[in-house]
Amino acid sequence: MKLLAKLSVLSVFILSQSLIMQAAVAKTNDFPNKSLTYIVPFPPGGPTDVAGRVLADALGKQLKQTIIVENKSGASGSIGINQMIRSKPDGYTIAALGAPSLTAPFILLQPPYDLRHDVKSIGIAYVTPLVIVVNPKINPDIVDLKSLAQAVQSRKAGMNYTTAGIGSTAHLAMELIRKDLKLDMTHIPFRGSAPGVTAVLAGDVALMYSDLVAVLAQIKAGNLRPIAVNTDERLEELPDTPTLKEQNMQAAKAVSWAGLLAPKDTPDSTVKILSDALKVVLNDPAVKTRLKAVGAYPNYTDSKTMQQTIDQDSTIWAGVIKENNLRQQN
Repeated sequence: MKLLAKLSVLSVFILSQSLIMQAAVAKTNDFPNKSLTYIVPFPPGGPTDVAGRVLADALGKQLKQTIIVENKSGASGSIGINQMIRSKPDGYTIAALGAPSLTAPFILLQPPYDLRHDVKSIGIAYVTPLVIVVNPKINPDIVDLKSLAQAVQSRKAGMNYTTAGIGSTAHLAMELIRKDLKLDMTHIPFRGSAPGVTAVLAGDVALMYSDLVAVLAQIKAGNLRPIAVNTDERLEELPDTPTLKEQNMQAAKAVSWAGLLAPKDTPDSTVKILSDALKVVLNDPAVKTRLKAVGAYPNYTDSKTMQQTIDQDSTIWAGVIKENNLRQQN
């Protein structure tokens, strides 16, 4: 009888432990069970914000939870990224990563974070096609990068170019092009794409390296001429414009992309849920259409591939920034 009693007690203990473990597993696997915060580290209305709201809406429906978009701009996006890094690593706070936030550690005087160690990648969401444009009325002889080089070399004072800002993918890629073609060109950055487009149309700057959506209307109107795009293949919208790869430029590797991040200690199982949801929504034709309308071309990669891309791009941009002395000074 004592043996039976002991076995009975043991059985109850084992059963109770099993139930506790099942409850723990269930608790960890019910993510998400409340609303999420999606930090956009740039101001409202910008391309990362607009695309981010499309993604937040789609992800919220896929995960069956509300996703609140919170803009935390400043310091090349590092303020918002740092807020995400310091948040609880439970998957309920994520952030968008764009080019300025990727290059900020190498440009800012005090590096705000290290994306190779301080975060956990969820996945790349989209790429942003970039295009180099000139004013055909002012520079009718410039039709590609070869003719650009000839035009620059024929002018004693050199030429200038603009981008949406220091440290942007366009800025750093243009520095690679300058090096390849030995161009005497000065960078004149603007706060955003709109003033840059105005400057090229007015003839204040010779060319602009821009995201496609900011210049496409002017290209279609004949007011701007595209001379190169940074995509792997020619764009459907610009079938006659050669890629950087076709023109044998190092800058062909300079791709502008955006992805999602979580705090570094977020459980892998939670990251997988988020990454899988991202993959699903990016395959939705309606979401694809909405993203492309704002210049974001869906291009999903998983968590591991995104982290590899961060590591690779960090190495490239750190070198370009150092070589061109672009780091902030005291």
